[in-house]
Amino acid sequence: MKKKIIYLCSCLAILFSACSDEFLTNSPIMGSTEEGYYQSDEQMFNALMAVYNAIQIDNALAHYVPFGEIRSDNAKTGGGNANDQADMQRLEDFTNTDVNYVSAGLWSRSYTGIYRANLLINAEYDSELARLYKAEAKVLRAWFHFDLLRTYGPCFISLETNYPDNFEFTRDTRENVNKQIEKDLLEAIPLLVTKHPDEMVGRLTQASGQAILAKTYMYWADWDNDNKSIFDKAIPLLQEVMKAHYTLSNDYASLFAPQAENNNESIFEIQRSTQSGNYQLGNHWVMFCGPRNLGDHPDVLAGWGLWVPQMNLYDYFLEEDAVRRSTALLTYDDLVTKPNEEGHDVSWETGAYNPEDFEGLEQGKYVNWNQSVYTVVGNLIRNRPGNERLIRYGEIYLLLAECHLRGSTRDEAEAKRLIDDLRVAHVGGGDASKCMSVDELMIAYPDRFPNPLEVLWYERRCELAGEGDRWYDLVRTGRAAQVMGALYPDAWDDKDYYIPISQVETGASGGSLTTYPDEPVPTPPVY
Repeated sequence: MKKKIIYLCSCLAILFSACSDEFLTNSPIMGSTEEGYYQSDEQMFNALMAVYNAIQIDNALAHYVPFGEIRSDNAKTGGGNANDQADMQRLEDFTNTDVNYVSAGLWSRSYTGIYRANLLINAEYDSELARLYKAEAKVLRAWFHFDLLRTYGPCFISLETNYPDNFEFTRDTRENVNKQIEKDLLEAIPLLVTKHPDEMVGRLTQASGQAILAKTYMYWADWDNDNKSIFDKAIPLLQEVMKAHYTLSNDYASLFAPQAENNNESIFEIQRSTQSGNYQLGNHWVMFCGPRNLGDHPDVLAGWGLWVPQMNLYDYFLEEDAVRRSTALLTYDDLVTKPNEEGHDVSWETGAYNPEDFEGLEQGKYVNWNQSVYTVVGNLIRNRPGNERLIRYGEIYLLLAECHLRGSTRDEAEAKRLIDDLRVAHVGGGDASKCMSVDELMIAYPDRFPNPLEVLWYERRCELAGEGDRWYDLVRTGRAAQVMGALYPDAWDDKDYYIPISQVETGASGGSLTTYPDEPVPTPPVY
């Protein structure tokens, strides 16, 4: 095997909320060789931290959350003009080519993570702790392959750390990628712990692995002609997650409040720290997405005005859904009028935005909090606060409800109960009288909600607004052509269900990797 230099940073860890920032102060281990490195539990742990670090990699808007919103109908790129973050603008309106830094960034992050995971998984060193670390690495490897699959389509499955010089990298089939993700997760889940100690908050657990596998099955079923048997496979996994220690909050806004990372609904979060100094482990893109030309706000720092929500999302929420709407979307009144009524002197130059994109809204789940809320050590731009919530407990209710509506044995009553329970907690604040049930919604809005599946689509968009799932939901359910094609009729093409593999990568493969996959697009589900 060729010798490779590996760069493992024990400081680049997941972990870790403010109570465990000591993990982020260790010095990086540089220049160790693969052959001589994996000799102890400590070294294996450092290797695991390097895998977790890959999921933290920030490349401006090349990140799960802003990309998944801007590519969809929820938001646009924004910024100061039509050329601000031009590559994201092109991905937003489907005029992109395969020369695009955002597309390249999403790809490189995943394969960086996969490579680091392979180094750990394939290491010969063995111990009880090493087996746990390898299991976590397998979950992360599965997640990276899953994200490649849903973003680029069938991708190359990477399980080795070295390939021969003449090796031909090609896209595998969707089925094989799904089977490899399934294999990694089924092998890992029994070895994972149910809960980590507080100082290790943020590491993956059995429930994390089960939730990721269930979510994989949802995409797999959708792209396999609405395969009911695959929806069925997700049900016991989701039921196991619901037996774990998570609880639904009756205060939806508190799930995204300052210092609310790793709360009782957190199943899988990307861990961030504002305390890492020169290592810059904060949330870089939050600075990009802060309100442009906001001045003298007591809590919020100005940013560059990228990722701006659209009024069609604001108007999509029912009036009774004010809490979820106000959590996801900030208005001029939220940012200026209300604090000024409390004695502050806030200003916001909204004319500084790209007028083609800006509609008076800012996203509210990943706020660019200032140092009155989070203390930042080091680079103020890169060490921004806020863990990305990739899978929350609230979504588990919706995934399980969807399985009951679309699986082989439809259980409409159970699906409605799950949706109702979520709505009581997150819309009604624990009071069922403050929100309509599924049945009441279908009676009150028969054209909008002719069946429970349409209520489910409403719930997914509103519950997860601003969290990066909207684009992927439209893709997996075959609705992207209908929704995005209507917004961009002159630009939409069915190839746009995916983004292109960058020209750099296809060129490096000698042409064996194709820019877009050659496979049919999904069809919308029939209720």
